[in-house]
Amino acid sequence: MRRRFFWALVAVAIVTLAVGGLTAAVLVRRSVEESARAEFTRQAEATARLIEAGMREGGSGQGQLRALGSILAVVGAVSGHDYVEAVFVGPGGAVLTIGEESPVAGQIPGGVAAVTGRVQFEAEVGGETVAAFALPVAVGNLGTVVVVIGTDLELVPWPPVVGRLLWALGLGVLLAALLAGWLSRSLGRRLDGLGSASRRIAEGDLGARVEVEGSDEIARVGVAFNEMAGQLEEARRRERQFLAAVGHDLRTPLTTISGYAEALEEGKVGAGDLPRVSGVIHRESGRLSRLLEDLMLLSRLEAGEFQLRPEQVDLARHLGGSLEAYRGRADAAGVRLEAALSEVPPVTVDPDRIDQVVGNLVENALRYTPQGGTVRLALRSEGAGVRISVSDSGPGIEAPDLPHIFERLYVAQRYRAARPEGSGLGLAIVKEFVEAMGGTAAVGSEPGRGTTVSVFLPPAPPGGLPSLT
Repeated sequence: MRRRFFWALVAVAIVTLAVGGLTAAVLVRRSVEESARAEFTRQAEATARLIEAGMREGGSGQGQLRALGSILAVVGAVSGHDYVEAVFVGPGGAVLTIGEESPVAGQIPGGVAAVTGRVQFEAEVGGETVAAFALPVAVGNLGTVVVVIGTDLELVPWPPVVGRLLWALGLGVLLAALLAGWLSRSLGRRLDGLGSASRRIAEGDLGARVEVEGSDEIARVGVAFNEMAGQLEEARRRERQFLAAVGHDLRTPLTTISGYAEALEEGKVGAGDLPRVSGVIHRESGRLSRLLEDLMLLSRLEAGEFQLRPEQVDLARHLGGSLEAYRGRADAAGVRLEAALSEVPPVTVDPDRIDQVVGNLVENALRYTPQGGTVRLALRSEGAGVRISVSDSGPGIEAPDLPHIFERLYVAQRYRAARPEGSGLGLAIVKEFVEAMGGTAAVGSEPGRGTTVSVFLPPAPPGGLPSLT
């Protein structure tokens, strides 16, 4: 990977330098040509002015032409151009060469007499290509002087330019190679760290972390990797705690049932103790059955293998009926069961799942409420949705425990001394059901003054509630 990265950087540098060099060359050529045109035009106009002045000073015949030829020779010597020529075009179209000869002017496209504006052209003199400019300058009413300036030098000396470009390209490639080598080593070392940590996690070492350097993309990947590893480690820790707690909860009823079964088998239980023993076995087997059912239900919920059957429900009436199912258990425990169910608009929910949610909350409240206490089920509108809450007058929950209340088996393990019954999965199941219906679950408590667990159900989305199957 490092080698590919190295050569990729070098290739990018070469392409960048080549494109930049070619672009610069084109721009330089264009700039030089524009400058040359401007300079040639200026010199041609100045030459035409000199010729005009010479023609106006008088004189005639060969003497005048020789004087104008001398002017051209001076202009050529001063300007440094290879060819400085002038051709006089009279009003009738007569053409008169000023000076000794005009090899460049004779190659003007269309002829000298046809020149009406600046003309750029190429001529060939002695086998060499000459870059030339022709400019007509009116000389009063005498006619027009066409000044021709040419040079056999290239406007842009390409051999030295190309040589310098190649030198710059080589230097750039060398610098790019050095930079690419440094970057590939630096990035490769950091990526090697990510790869090593990934392999350690794949082998089961969830404590593996990468060292984060800088604030670039690789650093952000490293931060995300460490966060993922931390979450995996926490999930593994909670899974182990969950398995240990489940093992304990399974072992307790199994030990009780096994002990009484052994006693029955050995005839150690008298006839008068049979009702009591059978009651214990029945209660423990029921507890075992509830734990297994809750485990299977929670597993299906977390795997998304559950189906919601939403319909419009009159929650006040529905919850009133659900609460009556627990009236007998509340009376047997000496707990008052109260309801404060406000009328709310019909809500689209799965009524069976709402029964399970409320049932788990009421059962949990009855389990932790002492004799003479109160369990209260309330329903009210909240914004566009509704809030269902179950309050008890039990011992309450310590503030550090509140963030963990909906974790599997947390309540059962933390507060088993208050009420040993229950699977410890009820609140985790409540949270999964409520979130599946698009809602949220919350808990509030104050030690010694009871606990309130509430769920908020928003309006059903336009497409209805999702199916978890």
